[in-house]
Amino acid sequence: MKKNQFSACLCSGMLLLSGVKLLPVHAEASGLHTGHFSSYAQYETASAAGQLMAANESVAAEMTETLPSSFDLRSKGLVSSVKAQKNYGMCWSFSAVNSMENHLIARKPEIDLSEWHLAYYTYSQKFGFPLSSMTDMDDVFQQGGNYYLLSPMLTGWTGPVSEAVFPFDDYDVLNPEAEWDEVKAQAEYHVSDANLFSYDIEDENFSAQLNAVKQAIYHGNALSVSYYNHNSYYNSSRYAYYNYENKLSGGTYHAVSVVGWDDAFPAENFKNSPEQDGAWLIKNSWGESWGDCGYFWISYYDPTMLEFYYLETESVTAHDALYQYDDYGFWTALSVSTEDKSAYIANVFTAEKDTFLTSVMLCTTMPEEEYSIRIYTNPTKSTNPASGTASASTVGTAALAGYHTVDLTEPVALHEGEKFSIVVKLSGTSGQHIPCESFMESHVVSPEGAVSTEQSMLTEEMILRDFHQGESFYSANGRTWYDVYDEEILEEEYTAEDGSSFSTRSLVGNICLRGLTKDAGTVIFSEDCDALPVGTEITLSSPGSSEIWYSTNGGEYQLYTEPLVMPEQELQISAYAVVNPEDMPVVCEKNYTVQEAQISSLLAVQNQKQKYYLSFRKTEEQKYETEISAYSPDEMFALMPISTGEVISDGEWLVSGKLTQIYPDKTGTITLSVSQEGMLDTVYEIHFPVEEPILYGDANNDGKVNAADAADVLVYAAAVGTGAEPELPDENWLLRADYNADGDVNAYDASEILVYAAQQGTGSIDE
Repeated sequence: MKKNQFSACLCSGMLLLSGVKLLPVHAEASGLHTGHFSSYAQYETASAAGQLMAANESVAAEMTETLPSSFDLRSKGLVSSVKAQKNYGMCWSFSAVNSMENHLIARKPEIDLSEWHLAYYTYSQKFGFPLSSMTDMDDVFQQGGNYYLLSPMLTGWTGPVSEAVFPFDDYDVLNPEAEWDEVKAQAEYHVSDANLFSYDIEDENFSAQLNAVKQAIYHGNALSVSYYNHNSYYNSSRYAYYNYENKLSGGTYHAVSVVGWDDAFPAENFKNSPEQDGAWLIKNSWGESWGDCGYFWISYYDPTMLEFYYLETESVTAHDALYQYDDYGFWTALSVSTEDKSAYIANVFTAEKDTFLTSVMLCTTMPEEEYSIRIYTNPTKSTNPASGTASASTVGTAALAGYHTVDLTEPVALHEGEKFSIVVKLSGTSGQHIPCESFMESHVVSPEGAVSTEQSMLTEEMILRDFHQGESFYSANGRTWYDVYDEEILEEEYTAEDGSSFSTRSLVGNICLRGLTKDAGTVIFSEDCDALPVGTEITLSSPGSSEIWYSTNGGEYQLYTEPLVMPEQELQISAYAVVNPEDMPVVCEKNYTVQEAQISSLLAVQNQKQKYYLSFRKTEEQKYETEISAYSPDEMFALMPISTGEVISDGEWLVSGKLTQIYPDKTGTITLSVSQEGMLDTVYEIHFPVEEPILYGDANNDGKVNAADAADVLVYAAAVGTGAEPELPDENWLLRADYNADGDVNAYDASEILVYAAQQGTGSIDE
């Protein structure tokens, strides 16, 4: 094959891999205000009509294997709280972080990762994507972003870190001098997979694309998506958006999270109706006071939607080192010819220490890509990465495009200083199978002589900085190999029929193919969380075929043969792998406690309009408390818990993801009990200010509860029954008269007051 016979893949919209421009995305400053019951509109309507109930009825029938017509991750407790990006252009970071939080929330309900960290280091001057026009590192928070920027950073172990370590809007934590290795060491999790979906409403396979997105959400993933936001297409009364004109001016692209769907969402809820019903439930990053408590709906058929993806994470202890050349990740896809149905790719590395290659991270450019992976140690020919000692093959199919971490069938032993190659055959439909870094700049001259120039985020200098011969190879047949480094800069020119001229200059870089290692003698615990449900199985593994010996809670060591099971109390596991019987073993330890049933987030709606998340402090084991600083007894108060457990208040179930009106008890406290199978029960207490004790049933406020109070209640109830609005003696009369605290003053209260008075007269008082 001659040089420059590559065929580059240029896709439409945000999938344009060369010449990509960042889409600056800024938070709206429109002053829109929000809502949610089943929707918040229902809450406001019911509240105005006096029809709020103490607890909502159960949502969602039991799920079957087929996809339901509607689904909401909030009902499963698998969505983190709504955040606010303020006036920063960081929506892309918020949607990416939300996807990672979603992947971790079942095991770590309190998870809160830093959007600030991802946005800042993606544009690092030293190892990220610095803008040539950037004069201050603070400017990064006003830049847009997309999948092609954030995915190489995250899969290259740049974060994530927790919000507590790198807080939002905190300029004191910024460090422009940080080296990449230093930032990688801060990571609290590693992103193992970045799955990218096809989504085109004009595609003949759109129904299958729609279904694929639903399947991913149904299996617990929050997906990021970008759409072109323009206020004129938003119906604020229905929280519904549909850019029916495909208008891409006057607004900006905006990244959000898809957390559910409704096939029956009415087309007429949009300002202009699409041809069919159906919409995605969207979690926004403009705070809980925007839209429907921070959520809204977008039509399935909005033509501006693109870049559906979700991220998967793994423990930082799953792998010890990452071998890669493509620091800037996948920016273009290549093929040997336009008819290619397969291609071979390879990267050759040098082992930095004695270790085991346990996994390969490959990048696929199209769905349903089949792969076959072999590792070759000590290649005998510098121009042939498929020479040397071959490992067993690892085969499979990647259902989605994107980055995928694949565990090898058998770990491969590596020795310090020796070369090894990762060789992969990718095959599927005709197209570009070779993923790599790339630079492109284009010049367009209009018939009138106007000149426009665009350049990709990945510059020529960035590619060449760490690009060398003998690193990345490709082949059409797996026998004849070509070094990507030998490809010359490609320059093309042509003139269109209207007289405009177009010229490009492009350069390809390293292939996106990486190796992940784990050191010999280390023990990998399958469960990385510190707290686990009772009954959780914990597997122990070690690279190679080493025996593993373990001890629990300080007991005697025994040979590991089967998974350990989390008991009903704390568990300490000490384990080591036998590499060389003559060497002192390295003991690895992990301590587990029984996981508590928790509320991930609790949204409060006070007096119908004031919305905020409650922050709790742990006051003792299995107990959390908070205070409401300002509250009047006549105010409406509703809560929306997000929890994988069952949340109970006064015997009523609070459905996850739904607003429920709740009343404080006579002591000014709301108590929520949370339970979940295999976990410790917890209690959440919300304390309200009580200026003076309320004697419930004392309607006339004389300090006694007797028949006179019952009479006053009956008079009031009778008047209301005729449609009258009786004048109240004081502002707390309704609260005192509502003896059973059900939100209504009626004959039931009068009868219970009489029963209480009678018991008081006999000396037998039932509190």
